[in-house]
Amino acid sequence: MATNNTYFIWGEEAFLIDQKIKEIHSIMQEKSGEEVELLYLDGDELSPLRLLEELEFSPLFSWQRMVVIKRPSWLGKSRRKTSRNQEILKVLQDYLQQESPGQTLIITVSEYNGSNALVKLLNKETTVIECKSAKPQELANWIKEEVSARGYKIDNAGLSLMVRSGQDMYYLYNLIEKLCLITEDQTISAKDIEEQLSSRDEIKVFKLTNALLDRDLQASCQAFYQLLEQGEHPVFILFMIVRQFVSLGKIKYYQENRTDIKEISRLTGMKDFAVRRLSGQVHNFSWDEIQYLFEKFLDADIKFKSTSQDEKTIMEGLLIEICSKK
Repeated sequence: MATNNTYFIWGEEAFLIDQKIKEIHSIMQEKSGEEVELLYLDGDELSPLRLLEELEFSPLFSWQRMVVIKRPSWLGKSRRKTSRNQEILKVLQDYLQQESPGQTLIITVSEYNGSNALVKLLNKETTVIECKSAKPQELANWIKEEVSARGYKIDNAGLSLMVRSGQDMYYLYNLIEKLCLITEDQTISAKDIEEQLSSRDEIKVFKLTNALLDRDLQASCQAFYQLLEQGEHPVFILFMIVRQFVSLGKIKYYQENRTDIKEISRLTGMKDFAVRRLSGQVHNFSWDEIQYLFEKFLDADIKFKSTSQDEKTIMEGLLIEICSKK
């Protein structure tokens, strides 16, 4: 086996896998003393030829590069030996037998399938890392650390509720961020958490919708790709974005008519904290921009239902439209 920097990382918890990827990337940058290019590839859209082309690295503009392929279907449980999988196997075999100075390849999967020929190859020829799901005490410690890092505390009942919720760590991470933004007291209680656990969908997309309302394109794209990695469908994401902009429009109308927060909350059925947060974002969009964006929302919905355009590409274009000043 040739010397290569290739990792095969597996585990059910996507958050822990992403943390490991960040850790490896950080170590690379520290050792090289320079910026390390980070390239994410969609394994399910990669043909064997394109995979070969992407793995051919020439350090013309960057001396270091990390390539990440997340949860490709060709590492799954399919028993059929498709020609595509066989060709991908050949590409990876050839790649792993040659020197690749300056390049690190990371391939991830949520479930280890030892019968898959590609998995057998990666298990033999790469550094294998299992990201085990956090045990209850480990999860509790992580929650307390994340809450503390934001200057808050969490009571024991609230901590127990989060640990027993059965939610994945990305969901809990977004929940912590939301709770620390909306909780008036410095200690998060079980009651605070219960109110938010009932609105599971809002928590899923909170990071994205909050970034969009701030017109922060970089943060919006990061949150969008994170949702895709967690298995959320673009149609669901669009629905939640539209719902948030409907709420924004209502608050903008009442705010311009000098209605106070408690009355807006009563009229809209929204909680006070949500009204307060959106009240600070309504100035980011004019009425003309809101009308324009609803036309774009409709256009995206029509494209989803009546064209063969890539749904991810449609959403990427929509995020750019939302974050761009008109």
